[in-house]
Amino acid sequence: MLFAAEGYLFTEVCCEVPKTRQYRVKDSWTWHRNFERFRDRFHAEFESFEQWLRSEGLTEKEQFLGAYYEKFEDGSEEDLVLG
Repeated sequence: MLFAAEGYLFTEVCCEVPKTRQYRVKDSWTWHRNFERFRDRFHAEFESFEQWLRSEGLTEKEQFLGAYYEKFEDGSEEDLVLG
């Protein structure tokens, strides 16, 4: 799904607590609106994928920690990117 989305850059996965298998996943996008379009376009598919992860025991708990945006040097609102 992500590779089909316009503006998707990459995903970082970091194991924060190996003993409890706690990971932090961070997706990066060229522009926050591309991320929002992805959520709208692939909502049903993403929900099905997450349900499959839970049913296979690959995900026990998920918590959205937040999103942040970085402004380019010119400070333009149109140039905010989701990091």
